[in-house]
Amino acid sequence: MTETVGFIGLGAMGLGIAANLVKGGHEVVGFDTSPERRTLAAERGIALAADAGEVIGKATSTVFSAVRTTQQTLDLLRGLELDRPLTIVVLSTLDPGSMRKLADELAEHQVVALDATMTGGAWGADAGTLAFMVSCPDEVFARVRPMLELAGEQIFHVGDHVGTAQATKLAVQLAWGINMLGALEALRFAQRYGVSEDQLMTILSRSVGASWASENWERIKPWWQVHEPGGDLEIILKDLRSALRDADENEAFMPMTAMTFQLLRHVWDGPDSAEQPGRA
Repeated sequence: MTETVGFIGLGAMGLGIAANLVKGGHEVVGFDTSPERRTLAAERGIALAADAGEVIGKATSTVFSAVRTTQQTLDLLRGLELDRPLTIVVLSTLDPGSMRKLADELAEHQVVALDATMTGGAWGADAGTLAFMVSCPDEVFARVRPMLELAGEQIFHVGDHVGTAQATKLAVQLAWGINMLGALEALRFAQRYGVSEDQLMTILSRSVGASWASENWERIKPWWQVHEPGGDLEIILKDLRSALRDADENEAFMPMTAMTFQLLRHVWDGPDSAEQPGRA
């Protein structure tokens, strides 16, 4: 059954997901603060709202939230006038504690909030090949799954309790960050002995050194070469920061995540950083 779906946040990930909902037969009413993103959304068949409140008012029963940070998500959803039953699907990556607290607050306003974190990049959002990790009760999952299937190839129901999907996504991000730095350090070591980048990545991808990073090196290679404010590496840093905040609160031992976070923060320190053995 199709419905009018609300969508707040039409950035690199949100726009692709919203466009795939349109392709699936839903009317989508969306909002983004960026005029450029609103123009792109209109070109892809998304009806534009004047603000987030209008999105809430026009949505039949489901609203997706895909803003960037934890604080933006909290400010947005706490600032809305919510006075009727709704399901809000939080696509953003937050720390699990914040997600659970937010869900409890929204429940007081007849709103069911769930987290449906995602992985697969902006290219996956456009192609409809994302993987979603969802945590909510079974009956809620049954309602939202058909929509998620329009934007993703793999839908994982990772738990009944909100916040579990956030923990799962942070686990994915910290493994990804560690793997990327491993591939980068291996490359810098091998290049000192004349091994070509292409050859090493081919060998890594066909050996015990295989990872998503080595198999997709051409896609992520530019991240190390140019500091793009707000780009993909900064998203990983944001997520690692959330994981470390949660680890601190729960006294969890995560030394690899802490080191990866510090190394990623300084990966752009200068053109000669690749020549320094101890730098990543």
